[in-house]
Amino acid sequence: MNENEFDGLSDNDWDESWDFAWTEFDWEKHLQEQDKTTHRYLAHYEKVIERGDRIDEVAHLMGWDQDGWTNDDGEGSAASDESESPEETSRPPGAQGFDPYTIQKHPVYISTHSLFFWLHRAWDFLAPACGPKVPMRTALGFAGSLSRAEHYGLLAVHSLDMGDFSLVVCQIKRGMSELNSALRTLQMIEDSIHPAVAQFRHQALTRLFDIREIWLRVMRDCREELDRRVSEEEN
Repeated sequence: MNENEFDGLSDNDWDESWDFAWTEFDWEKHLQEQDKTTHRYLAHYEKVIERGDRIDEVAHLMGWDQDGWTNDDGEGSAASDESESPEETSRPPGAQGFDPYTIQKHPVYISTHSLFFWLHRAWDFLAPACGPKVPMRTALGFAGSLSRAEHYGLLAVHSLDMGDFSLVVCQIKRGMSELNSALRTLQMIEDSIHPAVAQFRHQALTRLFDIREIWLRVMRDCREELDRRVSEEEN
């Protein structure tokens, strides 16, 4: 996506694409479909978790282009493998068949959000099970680092959609810092306090490093695009 794409959308085109109004019910149904995408991603991820190329394999199973799934070229593919819900027929005139793009459809958002979703859910189960054996400061620290990392990741995807690649890099660097904090906290938890801790740590590390790998790819692509723009300006 580049900064000229919005300029290429005339006022008339914009008006025609929004000549109907979705109700809260319509948008809620739309968001529920995106929730299903999260679970579908995790289901694919679990099937190939032992593979070294699991990030690319899951992207393939989701219908994204493996050569460029970190940009929003995959948004149409990600949406196309979702069957039309029965509620489509109850949408307002002009809404049927219209599948609006929201940030929840971006492949980077889907992949990282899905992995964060697993981490939050697993930690919400494990921390209470460990009881007082896990200090409150440690439990809250890990959960807080995850939330802040996901927050910066969301801002990075938004910046990516807007074509501000320098800002994407800055947001991801902040997210990386929070990921490192989560990793340090995770290493502080003793395996002996609960039988499930060692298993959680192993699975959590896999997902944390995969989030890191996805972000590194995005940073690389953004920096390459920025370098390309500088070269074009110099020439």
